Amino acid sequence: MRAEGESVWPARYGWIVFGTALAVALLVWAVGSRVDADDPYYFGEMGRSIARGDGFEGFGNLIQRRAPLYPLMLGVVFFVVGDHERVALLVHCVLFAGTAVLAFDLGRRLFTARTGLIAGLLCAFHPLLLRYVPALHLETMLTFLFTLMVWCSVRFYHDRTVLNGVLFGVTAALTSLTKAVALAYPAVFLVAILLGVRAARRRGGARTRVPWLAFVAVAVSMMAVISPWTARNYRATDGHFVLLSSGSSDAFLRGLIFSRWEFVTLQEPPYTVAENESNAYFRRLAAEAGTVWERDDYETDQILNEEAKRVLREEPGQVVRKTVVGLFAFWYQLTSAANSVLVLLCAIGAWALAVVGWRRARREGRLVWPLLLPVFYLNVLLALLLALGRYSAPILPSLLIVSAFGVDTLLDRWKARRA
Repeated sequence: MRAEGESVWPARYGWIVFGTALAVALLVWAVGSRVDADDPYYFGEMGRSIARGDGFEGFGNLIQRRAPLYPLMLGVVFFVVGDHERVALLVHCVLFAGTAVLAFDLGRRLFTARTGLIAGLLCAFHPLLLRYVPALHLETMLTFLFTLMVWCSVRFYHDRTVLNGVLFGVTAALTSLTKAVALAYPAVFLVAILLGVRAARRRGGARTRVPWLAFVAVAVSMMAVISPWTARNYRATDGHFVLLSSGSSDAFLRGLIFSRWEFVTLQEPPYTVAENESNAYFRRLAAEAGTVWERDDYETDQILNEEAKRVLREEPGQVVRKTVVGLFAFWYQLTSAANSVLVLLCAIGAWALAVVGWRRARREGRLVWPLLLPVFYLNVLLALLLALGRYSAPILPSLLIVSAFGVDTLLDRWKARRA
């Protein structure tokens, strides 16, 4: 990847972005963290179990449909420094700063050095990204890994070697082991490259080579990293193949409820009323199947899979409705009205600036689709499943880079008018 503005803003200016982002994160950590950090999904408890040597004992054979990498990270922290949640949150601060640096580097290489600096600073001050720094949520780690995966995908696009394919595959696997939503993205990206090769051949008649060996390297490296967890799942479920603990049917069915008008407009609180209604729905399905909900994670998944198939067959209108609603609900919080409005306004501003940046990138023939593809990928995927505002966090850095190019464009126009 070529850094177009490197002579003006050398790569070492990334330390400015890193320092700024780290300082902001530490301030949020100091103000927002407590001795007992917010841990609604029991990731901290899972980390403590791992640190004690008990692994995931007590959290279900599929760890209640969670992916393992974030609690494993917490387990390593607790094993090394003891049961100190605030130290784990300091790791969040470093990951947050690392995300801002990745945005800086992508911006300066794909667009201009000033774009990179703006992108890094936009990430450093974005309220949704900062929201998860002082709490034991996986979003901070997931956003870092997702952005790193995008960084590796751009590197792979420019230089389609086996080594870069391995790097792309490994980062995609680590991201998927943090949350399974990233699992299909490499396939989508590789298909986009194939379509680009096909279009290039049609335009110029040139015989552009498809890097099949590098493509295979992406797939093989992903499988190599994920397969130990799949083998663990095979043993834990007495011989059933479970690639990752995705919980996709759980999310799909919850989405039918969370996407109803009274919840998306916050007339009723989604995280209490909709959550309780979803749990009652699943308990009823389990009772009808002659069992108890969450008695066995694999058994529960099979029950929910059958219900999801039934909904797809018999209630396609409901699926279309929830998907359309989810495309928009993905961009705001569904928590308090104030939080939802703030995040929605940030999303609208980011998209408005991104349109400016995208239009200029098209005029100048700059590469922009590898930044927008993950945005559309995750938006559509989660609209099909369960779209909540916090789920947009992993793709915000990619969007903000294009937004930063929009800011850069507006600054050039302002400078030209003043001249």
